[in-house]
Parts: sequence; structure tokens; C-alpha cells
Amino acid sequence: MREKDVKGITLIALVITIIILLILAGISIAMLTGENGILTKANTSKQETTKQGAKEKVQVEVMGSYDNNGKINLEELNGNLKNNISNLTYQGQPISNSNKIENLPEMVTVDGYEIEIKENGEVIIVGEQQEEPKKTLPSTADTKPFLPDGATVLEDKLDKGVVIKDSSENEWVWIEVPKSIYPEGTEKTEHSAIETAMQTYAKDYRQSGYSDTFYSTAQHGFKDSTDYDDWKKSMLESVFTNGGFYIGRYEIGTTTPRTNKSEALTTPYIKQDLYPCNFITCAQAQELAKQLSTGGRQASLMFGIQWDLILKHIEEKGAKTQNELKTDSSSWGNYNNVTFEITRGEYTTAPSTSGSWNAITTYTKPASNVLLTTGGTDRNSILNIHNLAGNVKENTLERTSNNTSPCACRGGYYRISGNAQPACYRAGQTTIYSIYDIGARPALW
Repeated sequence: MREKDVKGITLIALVITIIILLILAGISIAMLTGENGILTKANTSKQETTKQGAKEKVQVEVMGSYDNNGKINLEELNGNLKNNISNLTYQGQPISNSNKIENLPEMVTVDGYEIEIKENGEVIIVGEQQEEPKKTLPSTADTKPFLPDGATVLEDKLDKGVVIKDSSENEWVWIEVPKSIYPEGTEKTEHSAIETAMQTYAKDYRQSGYSDTFYSTAQHGFKDSTDYDDWKKSMLESVFTNGGFYIGRYEIGTTTPRTNKSEALTTPYIKQDLYPCNFITCAQAQELAKQLSTGGRQASLMFGIQWDLILKHIEEKGAKTQNELKTDSSSWGNYNNVTFEITRGEYTTAPSTSGSWNAITTYTKPASNVLLTTGGTDRNSILNIHNLAGNVKENTLERTSNNTSPCACRGGYYRISGNAQPACYRAGQTTIYSIYDIGARPALW
């Protein structure tokens, strides 16, 4: 056989083959082991299955231990745990007559995992992070808060102040207007009867000479009295049907401070730590409020009766007395006669000067003129509503009896004392332009 006919593998090819095999072996080992390897995942999955299995064993026995009154019978529970879970221990020992659960909550150990049995029968694995229960809106015979499309519930307790966050992350607080205030048999289209019932319910916060009636397009932006009345009817029907309405948790705010009436309007928000929208007419305020419509629901400035109903809601929940709402709101509002600590947001003593806002770490507001960003302190919050008293006055759709000052604004403001302009306070302002330090708060129905 000639030399050139001999076939074999060269040294270079052998080395390359070995390298490839080593690479493939490394890949295979990594796939089997390592943090995300098959064996590691299989072992983790096995451990999770064992852990959840231990929890399920206890859950089954707890469910079988309820008496006819819906309470856990501890004798039944001890017997079920002892007889049906062979590897369960309590306080390091099997359950027995001398070592048994006397009260709940208590912990048992199954398959090496500590399992807690709570007083209400809930069973959890100790040390395992529990998923926060999803909050849902409350519902009673008197009030049924609605949830706009895309919104989530932040606070679901009526006595604390129900709060939702819409799809744009603006926050709203529910104002309860009990369905029981209306005469029996009232229909939602009986607008006059509904409005009269609301006025009677909130009579302590009404004021002669003010009414929810149209004055002019320049006042609040409605094209005519029919347009105005249609919006009011829509509000009345919704409040009647749902037993309440939402208002902005904060005043309408903007991401940059507004320093004079000629500046263009910017995107409105209802969030914490923004600059209260300022130097605006009632018509401009309504334009901003309408932009906050969300999830199939209509936003608007509040009608005067809605502000009255807010105050009645606060009184009925026992959060503030009539005196604190009608006579002197110094204890919970931002006025020039009070001092308190602020730990967030910004403040200014000259809102008409560009760039004059000061960041806050810790700040003691003096008894003088200081305007705060939205939600600056929980001291000025009641039932999750911030700055209803003081800070900036707020435009409403109410009309005064004075044709030279037909625009109404409510709540008082930071340049005056809390007994001069409490939360109930009404003021009339000129049609075309309101004085500085007047903002807005929307309603949603």
C-alpha cells in the first residue's frame, strides 16, 4: 500500500474536536446545573411543591374543624391534625393531650416548614411574603361607589375616605350622599326633587344669594343655560343613582408653577407634590377639570351643592364638627394664623414670582403667608381630602346674586385666617378674571 493511500486524523483536527467536545460538555453541564439549570430548577420546583403540599395538608384539616356557628373547634382541630398528618409537630412534639393547641393563632411544623394557623382560619407559610389582598369598593344600601374603567382602589373603607387611582394615576375621593335622603319613590329624572333633597340635607352649609344657575359663558364656559342645566342634570342623576360622587384628592395641580393670568394652561393632574393651578378664571378652571374625565366618567368643576355635600359628608363621618367647618378651620387648614411642620413638597411666599418655590426637607411653616404644593402635609387632610380648607380658594360653578362678582369660590386661602374664611366660606369674584390665589378641584360622576 502506497503512503498516500493511508487515511487518518491530523493533530490539528483532533485538537479542534476535543475543544468542541469540551465546549459542548460545558454547555450541557451549565444547562443541568447552575442557578437556572435544569437540575436546579427541578430541585427548586420539588421544594416548592413540598412546601405548598405542607400548607395544603394543614388547610384541609382546618376546613374540617369548623362548627355549625362558623367557628374553629379547637378539639376538632387538634384531633384532625394529630390523626391525619403523620409528620406534624406542635412546639417540637406530636400533638397529644398534654401538648395541644389551646388558642389561635399558632404555628405547627409539617415536612420541615413552619405553618401558621390564624384566628380567622387563614393558613400561611411562615416567612413567605403574602400577596397583598386586592382592595374592592364598599357597597351599602345608601352608597355604591363606582369604579371608572382602568381605575384601582387605594382605600376601601368608607370611614377612612374611599380613594381610587384612575388610569392616568390621578387620585379621587368618594363623597357619600345617602340614597335615603330622597323621598320614597323618587326617580332619577326628577331633578328638582333630587336637588331640593340635597339642599335640605346640606342646609347648614347653604348660603342665601348663591345658586347653581347659569350666568354667562364668560363666567364658567357653558355656551348657554341649556348647556349648563344639562351638565347639572347629569350630575344630579349620577349622585342620586350611586349615592355619592368623587372629588379630586388634591387641588388641580401642574408640574410647573403658574405665575400670572396670561400664561398658557398646561396639563392638569390630581397628584401629590404639584403646584396648585393658580391665576385662573372659573371658565379656565372648568376647561382644566373637563380634561380629567376618565374611564367613561365625566369630570367637571363642582356645583355649589356638591361643595355643601362634601362638608356634610365630613360632619356625618364625625371627622370634623360644624364649628370646624363653618366657623374656624384653623386646626386643619393652611392659613396665615397657624404654624405646623411640613416634611415634603415645596412652599412659596410669593406665587406670582417665577422660580420662588423652595424645596422642603423639614420646614416649620410660620403664622404668615405660605402657599404649599398639593398634599404638603397630612395635617391638612381630612378623610383623605387634602387642602379643602385654605391653601388656594377653589372655583365652583355656583352663581352669586351680585352681577358684578358672579363667580363663586370656596374654602378660603393661605393669606387670611381660618376663622375669617373657613372651609364653608364662599366668595364672589369678577366674571372675566378672578384675583390671584384661586385654583380649582374637580368632581367626577
